[in-house]
Amino acid sequence: MASNEYIIDSIKKVARETLPPKSSLLLFGSRARHEEHANSDWDILILLDKPQLTSEDYEYAYPFRVLGWDMNEEINPQVYSKKEWEGYSYTPFYMNVEQDKMVLI
Repeated sequence: MASNEYIIDSIKKVARETLPPKSSLLLFGSRARHEEHANSDWDILILLDKPQLTSEDYEYAYPFRVLGWDMNEEINPQVYSKKEWEGYSYTPFYMNVEQDKMVLI
């Protein structure tokens, strides 16, 4: 089993290789809070620097899924545009992510 540091470094590497410029990548949930257990998944939020997503933008999640399969880890990416994400600022999900997030890129 790979160390958390190695997995985070691998996630960052995939992000640098696949995400467009000015994108952000956040880790959230139990891994970001350092409250994980052996079977915890990796929740990541991909924020693209554009006003609205297109159907093709969801393909940015796939390399992170593949990384998880290769490492025998569950990586769960969610994709939003930065503008759309800010529009959810009133939701509990947004507040939880913003409170617990670890900025990866």
